[in-house]
Amino acid sequence: MIHIYRNILFAPIYQIAQSLWRVFFISILISISIIYPQQSCAQKKDKVDTLHTIIPQNYNYKFSGRRIALPVTLIGVGAISIVPGFFHDWSTSITNGVLDLRGTKKRLTFDDYVQYVPVAGALTLGLVGVEAKHTLLERTCIIATSYATLALLTTVPKNLIKEKRPQFSGLNSFPSGHTATVFMGAELVRIEYGGWYGIGAYAMAVSVGFMRMYNGRHWFHDVVAGAGVGILSARIGEWSCVLWQRWIKPKRSSLESFVITPVISPTNGGSYGVAMNMCF
Repeated sequence: MIHIYRNILFAPIYQIAQSLWRVFFISILISISIIYPQQSCAQKKDKVDTLHTIIPQNYNYKFSGRRIALPVTLIGVGAISIVPGFFHDWSTSITNGVLDLRGTKKRLTFDDYVQYVPVAGALTLGLVGVEAKHTLLERTCIIATSYATLALLTTVPKNLIKEKRPQFSGLNSFPSGHTATVFMGAELVRIEYGGWYGIGAYAMAVSVGFMRMYNGRHWFHDVVAGAGVGILSARIGEWSCVLWQRWIKPKRSSLESFVITPVISPTNGGSYGVAMNMCF
């Protein structure tokens, strides 16, 4: 019993650290150092993605029940489908149909990496000229809050429900963590940039959800619930921004340049880290 509660309490912390490390260090920091045009402290731009608040004063962060209706419905449908009955049979039928498409073909693993692309895009698109609703620092806080929520909403059910995977022995099928991650990223992109960026991110999310079934990793209802968890986590992250803005409220003239660069050294067995440069 102690071991079970330990897993429930500490597994989300490990998942948060693992996910943030992959997204922020590998995907995002490299993107910033390569794509973002680094400027000297003496140079200024008319329009730049800075750490300053750029949200209109009337931007609405107020909680709305209508905005959680879709994700809560998806989670509910997924949860109901665990119990034997119509929804369970429906989910099993869809999953088996997808598995039949693969047949004896080799499993594909690109979904293990693609799941992080929308999250990285939500953070870095603003650095390459795409107009964002929030600043870089605010987006970082929103993503961190979204990840913390996602880790809690996925790890706890996995440890309590212990549903068997379709073609694997693992007892942690419900809900799909990969699907939750990619849908969280897609919703963050939609919120931040809208338009075709959001459509593209959601198309990527749907493809990852399909691949989770194609590879025999999840049932259809795991994917549905995972999508709901991801969307809900992103919206909770957005709502949390008003709290972060009260904590981080620099003056508009205080910061001119902020650059993050990964550092890799092959000597002495290899080492890596992060170099940050801020000009005032």
